[in-house]
Amino acid sequence: MISEIGGLVEQSANHTSVNGRIDGIKQSIEQGQIKKASEDFEAYFVSYMLKVMRETVPKGSLTQNRMGETFQSFYDEAIGKESAKVGALGLAQYIEAKLREDEVILSQEGKVAKYM
Repeated sequence: MISEIGGLVEQSANHTSVNGRIDGIKQSIEQGQIKKASEDFEAYFVSYMLKVMRETVPKGSLTQNRMGETFQSFYDEAIGKESAKVGALGLAQYIEAKLREDEVILSQEGKVAKYM
């Protein structure tokens, strides 16, 4: 019973964290910070991909407890941020180029780009 409650609390915390990050990306786009929003999205994508990948392998001695899992999630997030900053996947550059292209097309039509 207690482990089920702990799992629910963790899922709720992860959901809140994800919603907060997505809200931050939306706010960046609204403020015209397309480059930052694109990098934030790539960082989120990479860190989430690492999290899901780690779920497919057996837990090691480091991640057998809560502290290890917390460390691993922070580590995945840091890797995501650094990979986005250097453009490791190129996802941020692609998204930024596409959003800027959409802005140009809409401005030529006399419309304002609204992404969210």
